[in-house]
Amino acid sequence: MISRGEAVTNARRMLRGFAGAPDARRHAQKLFSELTHADGWSAAEQAAITELGLWLQARPNLAELKPHCERVLARFG
Repeated sequence: MISRGEAVTNARRMLRGFAGAPDARRHAQKLFSELTHADGWSAAEQAAITELGLWLQARPNLAELKPHCERVLARFG
């Protein structure tokens, strides 16, 4: 497991590389996975991560992926 801080840093790095990702859905899924494998989340943060996973399972429009991930990461400070 990694720390919450490491996960947020890694997820933000992934977010910056979103435009160059060959498969935006897979890239968003990797970002989600990075967050789920970390320790130290508050209950509200864990709920946001769970919501992100459910949202990704609904296969949202590709244009919505990066902005939505940005909003979720913004909640983590």
